[in-house]
Amino acid sequence: MHWAYEAANILLNNYPDRLGLTCASGVSPSGYIHVGNFREVVTTYFVTEALKDLGGNPRFILSWDDYDRLRKIPANVFGVNEDQIGRPYTKVPCAFDEEESYGAFFEKTFEADLAKMGITPEYIYETQRYESGVYDDYIIKAMEQRREIYDILENFRTEKSNEEAREKFYPISLYCDTCGHDSTTITNYDERTKKIDYTCHFGHTGSQVIGQKQKVKLHWKVDWPMRWKFEKVVFEPGGKDHSSKNGSFDVAKMVAKKVFDYTAPNYEPYDFINIKGQTQKMSSSAGNIITLTDLLAIYTPELIFYLYAKYLPKAQFDIGLDTDVLKNYTEFERKVSQSRENPDQDELTAQMIKLTKINLQKNYPSFSHTVSILSLTNNDQQMAKDILLKEAPYTSEELDHIVPRAAYWIENDADNHLLTIQTEQDNVYYDSLSQEIKETLNKLAEILKNNPDLTGDELMQTVYDLVKSEDKQERRAKQKELFQAIYQLTLKKNSGPRIPLLIQVIGRPHFIELICN
Repeated sequence: MHWAYEAANILLNNYPDRLGLTCASGVSPSGYIHVGNFREVVTTYFVTEALKDLGGNPRFILSWDDYDRLRKIPANVFGVNEDQIGRPYTKVPCAFDEEESYGAFFEKTFEADLAKMGITPEYIYETQRYESGVYDDYIIKAMEQRREIYDILENFRTEKSNEEAREKFYPISLYCDTCGHDSTTITNYDERTKKIDYTCHFGHTGSQVIGQKQKVKLHWKVDWPMRWKFEKVVFEPGGKDHSSKNGSFDVAKMVAKKVFDYTAPNYEPYDFINIKGQTQKMSSSAGNIITLTDLLAIYTPELIFYLYAKYLPKAQFDIGLDTDVLKNYTEFERKVSQSRENPDQDELTAQMIKLTKINLQKNYPSFSHTVSILSLTNNDQQMAKDILLKEAPYTSEELDHIVPRAAYWIENDADNHLLTIQTEQDNVYYDSLSQEIKETLNKLAEILKNNPDLTGDELMQTVYDLVKSEDKQERRAKQKELFQAIYQLTLKKNSGPRIPLLIQVIGRPHFIELICN
């Protein structure tokens, strides 16, 4: 059974009378959302899809933590001034779009990519939640129990508690009315009137009253459990950094129980995703990231789902945009082919098909074969489509699902994948060939002239049969020598695409000109 179905079964057993089980995920729009952040969302997505398949009616929410402070300007974000640090993401101007805030820009970019994946959660924007006042009662409760919250936090710290610090502790951040920054110090809180007095690092003073459009946000380890209670969350994943012993989740779980009288949701820890070849953690602030936009330019949505679904959430894995792309497509296409040929799949395979949204009725061209065609046609997408249509009756939709992605990969990420067809014969190389190879090339030329209707597989077998030897090892060695001669004469490479494809792209007359005198 797939892990998402195991999680869904546990939820249905724990909440047999509850429809609309709320499964949550949360992301901070601190910069471009990377594929590590996407694991947070796709983990919840898989569980909600499993719940639906098992007859449940889940509610899938994605909370944007956009009322958090801008802590640091990411290395790959430009045009944002340092003086914006300390203001909420939704109050920072966006350098890319005058109509959007900093936070909204990154939210909408990621939401557009999720839509391409077919992921449509209920979006919750925390700035709107806080400013609407729906959390006011919870903020008041947290302020009333601020000393108890301090004690809970102290249970997870190594240093001894301090009574003076306990009295000065407030579980909130307050944004200054004058400058909008959170560099504020609370000087007094009146529990009767709910009035908060504060001073600001930039010299401002002021007061805010809870319930009168205050600019207050609960600290993370209080905010998180508060939202579990408010949204009635029963499932949520969390990153490795939150999931360690005595980490954020353990703290939030205790706050939920003791302060908000709520049992923490079923929790699924997940590990980091790394960029292949990098040793440091992927980080939006550091700018060393791959985004979902980057993946969708190369990988189909189904394959992206597959890359995440095939690993347990606790398993770390790497994503690369190099030749791993060919390996991943080949593995995925083999799984799809096996599933298409064997309708009576085992339970795990059947569940993977559902989770990854594979349509077994579609017939997409092989990615690696498409790359081979594009590499020979100078990345000409229309020519590649024309060649593919001669091989199988693909629909426009099926071609457009693969060809642009293969072309993008060749253009942006593949190393030396474009091949150059020789314009004239390399006489120096041809003269260096053995007489036996020259005679074999002449035989191939005659076959091509006299048999225009040979299909790809027939032509390939004909090329193999040109080499005669009773000894298998010797025959293979001679075939390798022949193939290398063909590729050197046509592409100036020791290897290349299947010879029938090579002949088709080059054209028989020019191919014959290149391989023999």
